[in-house]
Amino acid sequence: MTPFAEPTAEQIALANATRALRLVAANLPHLSGLCHSVRIKVTAKYPVAAIGASGLMLVNPRVFSETPLPDLVFVVAHELLHLALDTFGRGSGSNPYLVNVAHDYVINDILSVELGRPVPLGGLVRHGARQQSLEALVTELARNGKAGNPGACWSVGQKKKPKRAKGPKSAMTEALEKAGLLPPEPDEPDDEDEGDSATGDTLSNEEEAQLEPHMGPKERGAVRERVRREAVRAVSLKELRDQIEKHSGQGVGQGSDGGASQTLMEAVASAYQPPWQLALQHWLDAVTPGPRSYARPSRRGADRSDGVILAGRKREGWALHVVMDTSGSMVSTLPHVLGLLASFCEGAGVNQVHILQCDVGVTADEWLDPAELATYKITGFGGSDMSPAMEALAEDPEVNAVLVLTDGYISYPAEEPPYSVLWGIVDGYSSYHPPYGTVVHVKT
Repeated sequence: MTPFAEPTAEQIALANATRALRLVAANLPHLSGLCHSVRIKVTAKYPVAAIGASGLMLVNPRVFSETPLPDLVFVVAHELLHLALDTFGRGSGSNPYLVNVAHDYVINDILSVELGRPVPLGGLVRHGARQQSLEALVTELARNGKAGNPGACWSVGQKKKPKRAKGPKSAMTEALEKAGLLPPEPDEPDDEDEGDSATGDTLSNEEEAQLEPHMGPKERGAVRERVRREAVRAVSLKELRDQIEKHSGQGVGQGSDGGASQTLMEAVASAYQPPWQLALQHWLDAVTPGPRSYARPSRRGADRSDGVILAGRKREGWALHVVMDTSGSMVSTLPHVLGLLASFCEGAGVNQVHILQCDVGVTADEWLDPAELATYKITGFGGSDMSPAMEALAEDPEVNAVLVLTDGYISYPAEEPPYSVLWGIVDGYSSYHPPYGTVVHVKT
């Protein structure tokens, strides 16, 4: 009978890192999307752990096979918060080392409060750092000419000591070595366990490419964009949870990708100002139907067998069909979106609004008067796929134009629907270019 082989440190580290991710998702549910987006690689390149912008997470085999699981949960959550707080994007133009250390202070202070435990493994500690801005901390660190005590922080690796160049041996030394009277000069050890990064626990694009050579630039860019969407969603869900807890005095349970939360939002009045107002008005004028008239039979009655002719449309008051993105990344802009809708209705003679709320599915399908937008219940706060709502509207032959209000971090049908689409990108993805429809960028 062949005995079972003992698991290696690498296998144990991978299993523990996976378990730590699951516990992060359970304890910090707003990070659950990021937990499912990262890829774990076991390597001794970094002293404890590191993260890349595309979600590549490195874990040290010795640390992750020997450290208690609660401490590993802290470490893994720390790396995920580098993505959620956009250490990579916000560090552009600044010293990446100082940006990393400043965020280490902020992140560790956040987690010590949220997880109710001290910072493990000698991590950087600065009480109250969670209430300071990253920029202010970076400025302070730069002014002081140091980043605190990096030797005491797990996330800041130290460069390997450079090997000393060996000078030429003298003829006497070579003769003594050949005669066995002088041992040869030993090579300096190359300890892989020593960290070799001076930029903390964040990986550059080049480092990620070297660690995952099988992934091309295009694929890595797409993965990085998906991770960025989850990061935006994580922060937005955290803001939503804080708002709900503040107003209800109660905690909220773990959400799901489909979004199970509801909240009553009050519309913020929109100034409805150019430059985007004119483009919106042109589109509205082009697609505005009229009220029902028998001068133009309705397409809905074309397949009726009872001979009843339904009225068509004339141009007066009409219904506006809206697909509203209620993913987590839209939480902070939804009140402005509602105010924007109210302005649309007033300016374009809309007397009914047909709203389909959508995150990864249709969470609400309602007809309402424009006045009801002032206080409106939003349901969802899950993922970011507008396909279910847009496909549902495509089945209605009466629908000839649809306004999609989103931040642009969404999925949508690959094929163009049988109606005109206006993508209203609200404070979102500036380079959003879908293959069909008209795009208007709206600043609230």
